[in-house]
Amino acid sequence: MFKGKKQKTIITSLIVGISLTLTACEWAEDLLDEVSDSTSSTGYYQFVNLVPQSPIIEFLVDDQSIAELAFGDASTIESVAKDSYDLGFNQILPNSSNDEFTSNDGVSVSNDIISTYIIYGDTDVPSSLTLTTDISELFDEDFDENYDAIIQFIHLSNSAFDIDVYWLNEGEDLLNKVADHTLSYENSSDEVEIQSGIYKLVLTESGTDNIIASSDSITVSTGDAQIFALTNYLTAGSDDPVYSIINIETDSARELTNEAQAAKIRFSHGISAPDYSDIFLDIYLTDSDIDNEANLIANTLEFGALSNLVDIEIENVDTSDTRSFYIMDSIKEEKIDTFSVDLQPSSRMLILTSGDTSSSITVNDYEEELRIIDTHAKVLISHSIDDIKSDAIDVLIINDGSNPDTYSAQIELSYMGNADYELESGDYDVYIYNASTGELIIETSLRGIEKGEVVNLIATDYTYGGTPYQLHTYYNE
Repeated sequence: MFKGKKQKTIITSLIVGISLTLTACEWAEDLLDEVSDSTSSTGYYQFVNLVPQSPIIEFLVDDQSIAELAFGDASTIESVAKDSYDLGFNQILPNSSNDEFTSNDGVSVSNDIISTYIIYGDTDVPSSLTLTTDISELFDEDFDENYDAIIQFIHLSNSAFDIDVYWLNEGEDLLNKVADHTLSYENSSDEVEIQSGIYKLVLTESGTDNIIASSDSITVSTGDAQIFALTNYLTAGSDDPVYSIINIETDSARELTNEAQAAKIRFSHGISAPDYSDIFLDIYLTDSDIDNEANLIANTLEFGALSNLVDIEIENVDTSDTRSFYIMDSIKEEKIDTFSVDLQPSSRMLILTSGDTSSSITVNDYEEELRIIDTHAKVLISHSIDDIKSDAIDVLIINDGSNPDTYSAQIELSYMGNADYELESGDYDVYIYNASTGELIIETSLRGIEKGEVVNLIATDYTYGGTPYQLHTYYNE
C-alpha cells in the first residue's frame, strides 16, 4: 500500500487551466456547458508521476488503462461521473509479458471538482497526494476577474530542507526581495492569483541565499492554472541529487531548465590513433601553455575510455554558452582537433569522438539520459566505428545462451548515433551487425547486470583503426 497518504482540498485552485476567461480549448468549452448546467453530475481527474527513480507507470481506473506516464509526465484532464474510483498501478518493465503490479488506491470525484492525483517518493512504496479544485466559482457571474491566471507551488524534494519560493518578473534577481512562500517537504502553497506575463521562479534553502533551483522565461497566459513542483532524482556516476522543477499544466507536464545547476560534460576517446588524449577547455594551446591545468578537462584519456563528468558553469543561461574544446595527443603534445558545443544549464552531455589522425576526426555531442531507474538497468549504446561510417549498425541484446538467429535486432544506429535500451537484472549476450550487409561485426557479453545500473556501450574501431571492431563497456558508478 502507499505510505503517508495525504488528501488536501484547495478551493478554486490548481489545475484549472480550464481557463478563467475560457480559452478556445475544446475541453474547456465542454466544461463550461457542464458547469453551467445545474443538473450536472460530472467531475474531473488528472494523474501525475513524480516518483523520481520510477520506470514508466501505467495508471488504471476501475481496471481500465488511462495513461502510461514517465517520471515528470501528467495525463490530460478527463471528465467522469461523480463517484469513487478504484486506482491501480503497473510498472512498465522491459522484457516482461506482464507488468508488475505495484499497489492500489482510490480517488473520489465530486461534482464540479477536479481531483489531481500525484504519486511521488520511493519507487517500491510511493506516497500519494490528491489535490482537489472546486471549479464552480470560476463561472459565477460574481467571480473576481482582476487577475488572469492561478499558480501554485509544491515541495516534493526529499533531499531539500524547507524552501523559500520567490516568484519574480522575468530577469529579476533576489536583491531586496522577500520570499513569497516557505514550504516544508510534502506541503503546498495556497493558490496565487496573477496577471498573465513572463516570470522567473527561484527556490532557495529557507532563510538562506543558497539557490536550489531557478527557471526564467516562464510564460503564463490568460486562463492558465499551473503547478510548479520541486523534486529531485539521482543520476548514475554522481552522488549529488539533481533538483528539478516540474511544471504541471492541464494536458501535460514538463521539466523546466534548472538554471542554478551547472552543465556536466564528459568525453569518449574513440579516435583510434593516438592511444591517449588530453581535452582542454576554452584555450588554444601552444608549447608555452601546454601545462595549463586550470583548463584541463580530461588527462591522458585512454582509447575506448570515458572521462569523468566535469561541471561547467553556464554564464548566459538564456541562450546557452558556446564553449570551445581542444583535443591533444598526450604523448606528442600536438593538437588533434578543435570543436565547439552549445551547453545549457543542468544538461548532461556526452561527446563522442571517432576517426584517426591520419584521415579525419568526427565529433558529435548528445544529451545523456543518466537518471537511475530502481526497477531495472539500462544501457546507453553509441556507434563510433569510423571504418563503417556510411553504414548503420544493428544491435541485438538477448539472454545469455539464447540463439541470436531466432531474434531480431532491437536497435539500429547511424554513425555517431546513440540509443537507450532497458534491461532486467541478469546475464546477456550482445551481437552487433552491419545493418547494410548483415555481417556480424561484434560479439560480446554483459554479465551480472543489476537493477539501477546505467551502462555505456560504445562501438569503435580497433586500436590504430579498422577491424576487429570493439565494444567498450563502461559501468557508471
